[in-house]
Amino acid sequence: MLEGLHPALHLNWLGPLYSLSTILTDLFCAFIIVATIAALWRRYVQRVRRLQLEGDRIEAAVILVTIFAIVTSLLLLNTARVRLGTDYSWAVRPIASLLAPILPLDHTAFEIFWWMHIVLILAFTNYLPYSKHLHVLTSLPNVFFSPIEFPRQIPTVDFSAEDAATFGVRDIEDFSWKTLLDGYTCTHCGRCTSVCPANQTGKVLDPRQIIIAINRRTMEKGPLLLKLRDWADNALREDLRTAAHQLLRGKRAEEMTEPERTVFETVFSEEERAIWNRRLVGDYIAPEALWACTTCGACMQECPVNIEHVPAIVGMRQALVMMEASFTEESALLPNVYSNLETNAVPWGGMAHADRAAWAEGIGIKTAAEDSAMEVLFWVGCAGSYDERAKSIARAFATLMQHAGVDFRILGAEECCTGDPARRTGNEYLADTLTQQNIETLARYSVRTIVTICPHCYNTLKNDYPRFGGNYHVMHHTQFLQQLIEQGRLRISQAELDRVTVAYHDSCYLGRYNNEYDAPRALLENVPGLEVLDVERSRDRGFCCGAGGGRMFMEEHVGEKVNHNRTRELLSTGATTIAANCPFCMTMLTDGVKAADQADRVRVLDVSELLAEAITRRSNGSASPAEQ
Repeated sequence: MLEGLHPALHLNWLGPLYSLSTILTDLFCAFIIVATIAALWRRYVQRVRRLQLEGDRIEAAVILVTIFAIVTSLLLLNTARVRLGTDYSWAVRPIASLLAPILPLDHTAFEIFWWMHIVLILAFTNYLPYSKHLHVLTSLPNVFFSPIEFPRQIPTVDFSAEDAATFGVRDIEDFSWKTLLDGYTCTHCGRCTSVCPANQTGKVLDPRQIIIAINRRTMEKGPLLLKLRDWADNALREDLRTAAHQLLRGKRAEEMTEPERTVFETVFSEEERAIWNRRLVGDYIAPEALWACTTCGACMQECPVNIEHVPAIVGMRQALVMMEASFTEESALLPNVYSNLETNAVPWGGMAHADRAAWAEGIGIKTAAEDSAMEVLFWVGCAGSYDERAKSIARAFATLMQHAGVDFRILGAEECCTGDPARRTGNEYLADTLTQQNIETLARYSVRTIVTICPHCYNTLKNDYPRFGGNYHVMHHTQFLQQLIEQGRLRISQAELDRVTVAYHDSCYLGRYNNEYDAPRALLENVPGLEVLDVERSRDRGFCCGAGGGRMFMEEHVGEKVNHNRTRELLSTGATTIAANCPFCMTMLTDGVKAADQADRVRVLDVSELLAEAITRRSNGSASPAEQ
């Protein structure tokens, strides 16, 4: 472009650096030509499912063809330079040099391709801000401002703010700037959707469409917010200026006071008022899509530009729950869950809070109230305390700790739900209440180290509680057991049983959220006679069981059940045992095995139960528990 202004404005004076630049430019052009052809082939010939986004076909074609034309014209004009012998002395163009003897390009061709290249660049630069290809500009800042680690936390709600107009996210003004930037950064690649367990089992949820909808609403309402802000800054009357600032917080027509309505009708045209009154959830995003989310985080794991889908979804859930008490058919049971949590601090009904320690009767476990001096606190969780299947996991783990000589305690009736079901389903107020109550209890006993059998409790205690002043060393029971083995405090019998094949399921909140994939596998590998089979979707590409994000307490009527899909994959390995590390996963996978009519052939066990079996073999053999 500079050469077009004056022939002397070139970079040949850089010498060898210019040679390197021209080599890279030539190779880059060839690579982009091949890449755009491949992209067009995948999108329009192979028709890869995740790339078939309604409304994107024409725009995607325009962008790809334009990019192809830009780099092709550059390569051809450089080829003409080489053929005509007018190239710069330090220029080295390997691809153009190969094409020059083949293509009969003259000076006229050089002029045509030069102008074509310049015009296309200028046109595309002007088109870019109005296209989905804007992500080439926003991706870098979006990735830069993203958390270094996996985004584990969801939006906080400041209930102490006296001037708070809304709780949660009702419209774009309630989102963080990062979420709005996410909307401009989305590449529409569909990778998030292709790994979403809800979408892959026929639910209405499409993580890509959630982000696109947020951006579309931002593009529509954003100019109105700017217009209203400018009007407020110039308003002469204090009451109208105050009313305008109230409107900027997202008030809807039915919530406006008389002065606010006056400002609303003065500032905006009828068409603009109609845009303002649209609802993000309802007009742009189906509420069923929000409630279908398991918060597994696969979408965020897969996104190449670090978009945070789950915090946005949970933020909108917060508004639905705390502002509107709005639920769909599948989430209709949640008010009962909240009521149970408020009454007995457990999500299931018919459970007495006083029975939290009933699972431990007869096995010699002390509560912190009986003796507060402890090595670790065993946080049992609601499932381990009340669910019949999960109680056996709690007992197995407690037995292993006793074998290892661990001095541990439980809270018993003083333990409350960590608040995870309430927090992930949008009832942040209830979650905060439970959090504060638990932190007070833990502080009373000066608890520093906590171990739990539930990844949901683990994630909440480890990553959510520090925001409320609860700082602890939190370990999942598989991590703790592996530590005991490494320390020599827990030894496993080397006497092999008949060959046992195991398909291991990675839970989302231990694996993807907390990057722990090795400890459970290391435990399984320590059990003689046990063979762990490969599962296609595993580790950070693992597939959700369907219980996360409060889905454990919701109905599932649309499409295939997520747990059936996951169980079918685990069963396809031919394993005789499915191993899990989470009570919720245990419930979902057990149900899946029964639905597949495989309950007589396949066992579903927690990793600690498999380890306990090995310890039992040792205790019943030549070794004694004292050796542990």
